[in-house]
Amino acid sequence: MIEILARAIFSWAPLRQAMFDEVHFYDEIERVINEPTTNLTWEEGGKWYGYTYNEMHKTYLFDDTGYETMTELWDNLWTRDMEWGLMYK
Repeated sequence: MIEILARAIFSWAPLRQAMFDEVHFYDEIERVINEPTTNLTWEEGGKWYGYTYNEMHKTYLFDDTGYETMTELWDNLWTRDMEWGLMYK
């Protein structure tokens, strides 16, 4: 009975593709959850602060200047990492 049901489900291409997409979605979530935390961003008093950790160089880089938006903070952090040669290759 289960074999007939499985054959019927997998014979319909859109349903088969949707099932595989769902499985790969959960695989991607698990991969992201298991990644080591390499940065942190927080808002405090209307300003954004953060740090990055570069595993290749075992270096924490803090930015405690405070920015109006998270985008400004990350633009600065990524620019600094590139200038100091700390970006992953």
